[in-house]
Amino acid sequence: MKFLTRVVPVLLAASSMVRAASIAVRTNDDFFSEFIDALNKNNLTTLAESYKRVAKTDEGKEVIDALKNNGKVTVLAPDNKSFKPDHPSLSPDVLLYNTVWGSIDDDFEGNSRKLSRRKSTQTRDVVNTAQQRPPPNRRQKRTDPQKYQVQVIDRFSSDESWKRWTNTPLILIDRAVGSAKVVNRFNFKNIIVLIIDKVLSLPAKISDLLCKPLIKSAPNGLVKFGDALKKAGLSDLIDDRGERITLFAPIDDQFCDIDKFSKDELKSFLKNHFFFGRIVFSPVFTSVRKATAESGKQLEFSYENDIHYVCCGKDKSVVLRSDVISENGVVHVIDKPLKCDY
Repeated sequence: MKFLTRVVPVLLAASSMVRAASIAVRTNDDFFSEFIDALNKNNLTTLAESYKRVAKTDEGKEVIDALKNNGKVTVLAPDNKSFKPDHPSLSPDVLLYNTVWGSIDDDFEGNSRKLSRRKSTQTRDVVNTAQQRPPPNRRQKRTDPQKYQVQVIDRFSSDESWKRWTNTPLILIDRAVGSAKVVNRFNFKNIIVLIIDKVLSLPAKISDLLCKPLIKSAPNGLVKFGDALKKAGLSDLIDDRGERITLFAPIDDQFCDIDKFSKDELKSFLKNHFFFGRIVFSPVFTSVRKATAESGKQLEFSYENDIHYVCCGKDKSVVLRSDVISENGVVHVIDKPLKCDY
């Protein structure tokens, strides 16, 4: 017993020293210390405190490794003014979500899953971040090429020189509601830091997104479609974190009277609007072309005269807003429902 009373405190003390040393290694790392200094010198002191706080946690190693061990990265850095007094720091997941693989100056060439759509004065990039989505459920394949969450970045040029971006482009980071604007930038070693005027939050569940003003003409959200999903008992299905889902959400103005449907008919009708297994972003509409909806109906995608469309049978719906990122996939807002009549 005396032996235990002597040995246990020694072991506990040694364990504490190891933990302290581990934290010291993380926080005293030259790369990380210099990165923190660079943030502070560019008046990103609130963000710097978030990184310092995270570095002392078990999740901190993943955040720091994402910055220094994966080649070129682009970091989305909220300025001090964008933080609210009651939320003065960012979680490890948000910091990972703000870390984009590849350099924006090289059109994210280091980003293995980069998807781009380019017009004469605009480019949209859907690019992988360091934040992983929840692991897929059993309906997915073992390999998961879409395991990383994405950011949607739009660049606007005042002329047609987008290939070289010789002029200073307007850069917007798409959010569920509104966007964050890049107001400044600086380089640090392998990192391009884009200073933005908003704090980015993690993508929400689809059922929550449908309650938000995703487009200006729907300030109350896509209420009828959301209510119909609830009535049919499909809300939990579309929110399944282990799924990879693409969903087309019609606006209220053209939504049909669901009271005429039985519950099974309503389910079948609503299942025309989504499918699982693959997240189809707008830049790949011209290459993916087709998908089978959860109802079994065939959906076809097209891009004509700068407009995205989804077709099913005789129905051809215009995509009013594309690429609203959800926790488990993507939502495209369309102008009318897909009845899929042939």
